[in-house]
Amino acid sequence: MTSIGSYQVKVQIQSTAEEIACLSPARENDMPNDWSCNWLNFWKDTSFDCQNIVKLVYGTKVWGLVQYGLYPHPGYPSFLEIEHIEAHPTSRGDVAERLIEPIGKWLIWYATKVSLEFCQTQVDESLVILEAVDTSVSYYRDKVQMEYLGFARSTPKEDLYGFRFSRTAAAEFCHLHESQWGEAKLYEQ
Repeated sequence: MTSIGSYQVKVQIQSTAEEIACLSPARENDMPNDWSCNWLNFWKDTSFDCQNIVKLVYGTKVWGLVQYGLYPHPGYPSFLEIEHIEAHPTSRGDVAERLIEPIGKWLIWYATKVSLEFCQTQVDESLVILEAVDTSVSYYRDKVQMEYLGFARSTPKEDLYGFRFSRTAAAEFCHLHESQWGEAKLYEQ
């Protein structure tokens, strides 16, 4: 399994209260059936020797999921692809309206930490990559501060746009995120 363990992380609830959420590898029964993505199908199609699905849980509820893979496989991985990422439908949109913040950044932090641990790249080569729909471009470019690569390969009826972190940018993202939200604390589940 391509995991770095389970972590307790700080989140903000309804823009005011600071609480603790958990980031950890997901299980099949964590997969929601009422979100935009079909997570149960993603679970069934996941090759856990090079891919994983990680969840962010607050209380007893899953608030976010990320599926990522280490490639090439088989072989020595040189990059991580964030294949699917989604926040709970009630915690999207304007920050002021979100119940929990930040979901996506913690999920990206986790995947990025996996890439820093398992992938071998030069400092300026792509370490983390993802493709996003046009409505998410500003989030990855402006909030996550991934390098925008422009139009990517397209699936039928869906234009996608590419993003990346180099090894240097990945380490910088993790450092900046932890300096804003606090250091993640490893724990046994």
